Amino acid sequence: MRATKIAFILGVILLCAGIAIAAIAPAAVTWELKSKTLADKETLAVSPGWKTKTESLIDQVITVDIWETYDYWFATPLVFGEAKDFVVSGTATEQSSPQRWFNFYVFDSVNFDLWKAGASYTAYYEVKGVTYASFTISIAKKEEVPTTFYFVVEQHVTGVKPTVRVTATISWAEKASILDCSAEFSSLPPLIIEESKDFVLRGNATEVSGYRFNFYIMNLDNYMAWSSGRAYASYFEQKNVTGTSFTIQLTKDQATSTIYFIVENPLRDVNETVKISATLEWQEKATIAATLGGWMLGGIIAIIGIIIIIVAGIATLVFKPKPKT
Repeated sequence: MRATKIAFILGVILLCAGIAIAAIAPAAVTWELKSKTLADKETLAVSPGWKTKTESLIDQVITVDIWETYDYWFATPLVFGEAKDFVVSGTATEQSSPQRWFNFYVFDSVNFDLWKAGASYTAYYEVKGVTYASFTISIAKKEEVPTTFYFVVEQHVTGVKPTVRVTATISWAEKASILDCSAEFSSLPPLIIEESKDFVLRGNATEVSGYRFNFYIMNLDNYMAWSSGRAYASYFEQKNVTGTSFTIQLTKDQATSTIYFIVENPLRDVNETVKISATLEWQEKATIAATLGGWMLGGIIAIIGIIIIIVAGIATLVFKPKPKT
């Protein structure tokens, strides 16, 4: 009877050991590639970044009076905001019949005063002894545009007083607001529950007509900073391209936050259409399974323990001593 008790205890020990071995067997980790399409040829239409503005400077008949040798008219251009590429163009036409010769000048205020004083001067435009003049003046920067333009008609022949009609316009490129010349869309992040790693954002952006554009990828906070003209940081940025592709490593926090795709139009008087495609890829822990060897060893030991328990129980019943009469 003592042997059967020992066998029973041994069987229980083996059963528990087998179960424990199967439970704590080394784990085999499997990672599975996951992906989500954030943009599939998403189309963004963008207005021009610079728009042409035009203003009339003068449309006036200038007559040199009998007691003068010249007469003039002045005009002040009204330009607001960021601007560039100024062009002043116009004509001066003598109105008499027959036409009379005249001299014609375009000055700023400083050089007009120098010219009147007989000092050395520099004119934007100057021509002498003509009955008609056509002029074009180019000024690159807003800071170089004078506060006032002076259009001066002077007699070419002493005592011969011309009457000249002068017309002129000024045109320039004015910067549109950043919200007017840009467009954006955002994509909701994937819902990731399992442990994950190796986030990569892949895609491309292309202007359908081959125009140049600026392209940015960033989060919400930096998009708000960029759109308000403040310092920002982007995941990706390309400027003055007709197309671009991107492969960006992201952290889990970046990948599971809203991602903004932004197009900006740097061109003048040209509308643009940009198509964007983007896919987010990552590795996700798919299964955590006990190794087959651990299961088998634990199972064999547990089965042996069960067999020993059964045998010990049967032996106890068979060899149970008979009661004395």
